Amino acid sequence: MQDTLDIELLRTFQAIVRFNQFLAASTWLNRSPSAVSLHVRRLEELAGGRLFERDNQTVSLTALGRRFALQSAELLHVHDRMLASFSEPSASGRVRLGISEEYAGAVLQCTLSALSTRYPQIELEVETGASGRLSLKLARGHLDLALVVEPVGVKTPSERLVKKIGTTEPVWVASHDYRVDTGKPLPLALHGKGCPYRIAAVDALTEQGQRWRAVVSSAGVSALQAAIEAGLAVGIVDRALIGPGMRVLEDEEGFPPLPLHEMKLILAPGETSEACAVMAQLMCDHFHG
Repeated sequence: MQDTLDIELLRTFQAIVRFNQFLAASTWLNRSPSAVSLHVRRLEELAGGRLFERDNQTVSLTALGRRFALQSAELLHVHDRMLASFSEPSASGRVRLGISEEYAGAVLQCTLSALSTRYPQIELEVETGASGRLSLKLARGHLDLALVVEPVGVKTPSERLVKKIGTTEPVWVASHDYRVDTGKPLPLALHGKGCPYRIAAVDALTEQGQRWRAVVSSAGVSALQAAIEAGLAVGIVDRALIGPGMRVLEDEEGFPPLPLHEMKLILAPGETSEACAVMAQLMCDHFHG
């Protein structure tokens, strides 16, 4: 019997290409790392060779992988457009979407194409920022839907919770050659006020009596990443999003463990519009388990 390409295998492959990490792809897809590795092995069997070169943290495409990436992206696009053509979309209206800054690019990359192709009458307005600020705007009705990060255990009313996407693990990071100067306050690159990672980090340092100072404070991740990789400051990032210019700072170096968090897709209080329900479903489709 002739082999066939499973669309889900291609989605896994494209997620790894997007994030340059198996772990980040597994978090995004809400699949186990072993399931992601199995998908890759199956694709490599079908393709007849290795698709990725791998090291401890990142992956890169082989020559075969680069060719396969272009072909599979085209195939997925045709597949999704074909499915969309089977039904005439009727939803319309405005959706105000909030997204935690770290995940905005990946979320929009996955959902905007499907939204514009299948639901051209829906008008999307996106706001990025700290999860705490987005949660407050959502509660006040200034947003319709938000993807936020909160500490594990924070309760969300069941009628507002669309989906728990998965857990995230904030860790302390610094440049590879950074060394802590115990005689000075710890220089920090901090997320903006209202970010749960910022709160967790400050609380942990305060509890152990560690002096600190904010070198950079920004809602955007690029400024924080630049300060960390330049060796100017210590930062806090999701373990799945650690860049190649960073290393994890462990407990024996004086950095206490940080609590697990989770990503949640949450609705504003009150009635949900059809357009908002469509957007929520599109986002859930890309976090399928």
